[in-house]
Amino acid sequence: MQFTISFMKKESTNTAITNKEIQDLRKEILLSVEKEKRSKKQMKLIFAAAATFALLFGVGYFSQIQSEPSLEDFVRTAPKIDIEEAEGITLLLGDDTRIDLNEENSAIQYSSSGQSINIGSGKKVTQHTKIKNKPVFNTVIVPYGKRTTLELSDGTLVWLNSGSKLIYPASFTGVSRPVYLEGEAIFDVAHNAKKPFKVNSEYQEIEVLGTIFNITSYPGDQYIETVLKEGSVNITYQNSGNKKVKLIPGNLSSFNVKNSEIKTANVEISNYFSWRSGFLRLENNTLSEIMKKLSRYYNFTFTIHDEDLGNQTLSGKLDLKEDFEQVLEVLRQTTEFNFRIKNNNLVIQ
Repeated sequence: MQFTISFMKKESTNTAITNKEIQDLRKEILLSVEKEKRSKKQMKLIFAAAATFALLFGVGYFSQIQSEPSLEDFVRTAPKIDIEEAEGITLLLGDDTRIDLNEENSAIQYSSSGQSINIGSGKKVTQHTKIKNKPVFNTVIVPYGKRTTLELSDGTLVWLNSGSKLIYPASFTGVSRPVYLEGEAIFDVAHNAKKPFKVNSEYQEIEVLGTIFNITSYPGDQYIETVLKEGSVNITYQNSGNKKVKLIPGNLSSFNVKNSEIKTANVEISNYFSWRSGFLRLENNTLSEIMKKLSRYYNFTFTIHDEDLGNQTLSGKLDLKEDFEQVLEVLRQTTEFNFRIKNNNLVIQ
């Protein structure tokens, strides 16, 4: 920066500027220039330091996210568990501790930190939510013929149906609340606008903030079904070009595993939530579909020799608190068939 100073010589000696005044004025101007230079330099240093901090923080945060194993990593690398071989409801902790829930009351409840777990009518266990600075994942296995309830560390309630498995973090510390489901479950999700709740299964991901819905996603089934009772959910189907579906209460979304076809419909939601209360509501369900549901609930295998008989549709309500043979008798009142049971296998003809 340059300053040019010029002076006009006055004829009157009373207004002339002395040499001392000129020197003082020059000093003031030079001092002002120096201050401005220092100020600009300081601002540059501040901006440079801020940019460096932001870069380091971003890299560090990204590295931390990348270094932590995700739920998908855990599901992919964890040992496979055959639900058909499970004898009772089992809770597997992140340190490989196995807890068998053999009593009638098999409810599981986590503390808000995830470190304390109440089981059944009084048993309590503790765990670390991180091991070697890595998040801990727990697994609940519900064999055929059993059901249980679960309260996660965020307050979300889960009802797990027969033949189901749920994998989840002991504590939700990330930017979302992910779980992985095989089988059937009802979720009553605790609302948290800052952390969406995500239910992953083999072919889809459901994202919600807080709502109630039922998912049926059994391995080997042709259809994956999601029914919404309250709130809203967003479903992404991975094997269908990541197509997205948004449901409103009363909606069902059905995904055909064989051809990736997606269908939505309005349904009677009580038909899909009644199993939680021990009932099976039927609305034009085929006998084959009914037997598949009952076989999971009562833990048996079945064979229907007559294809036309298997395709007959039924409507009504079955009380699943009744003995299995009593339920069969109720079905026989509507559809004529003979059956025999041998070695836990039901043969219908």
